[in-house]
Amino acid sequence: MTLTLHGVGRPAGGGVSQRSRLTGVPQVSATAHVPVVPAVAFAVSQTTGALRLRWDPFITKQYILSGATTPAKGVQTKTHARLGPRMVSEYVSYRPPTSVGMTTVGGPWFFKSFGGGCCGSGST
Repeated sequence: MTLTLHGVGRPAGGGVSQRSRLTGVPQVSATAHVPVVPAVAFAVSQTTGALRLRWDPFITKQYILSGATTPAKGVQTKTHARLGPRMVSEYVSYRPPTSVGMTTVGGPWFFKSFGGGCCGSGST
């Protein structure tokens, strides 16, 4: 499966994406081939708690808010970044096993217009 992640930020190497030039908002994306079936890769990418900490080097804690038990459109999560900032994100789309979209609804000023998405394609 090929997994592609998109979000606001600077691409590796300090370059600026074509979309950034058009919107004025820095963008970042990364693509990796993961040798598992799409449903497994998608499920792992949406984990929280102890399992998330095993593979995500950028956070110290992430959990679902408001009594929800699984990700879904409208569900919010709280993320504690390893460097200190915290943010609340909301799923704006959730279509397993192919795509997810999130936007930030609370956190530091620099996350005000942060959004991200993930999509997968192909097979192992």
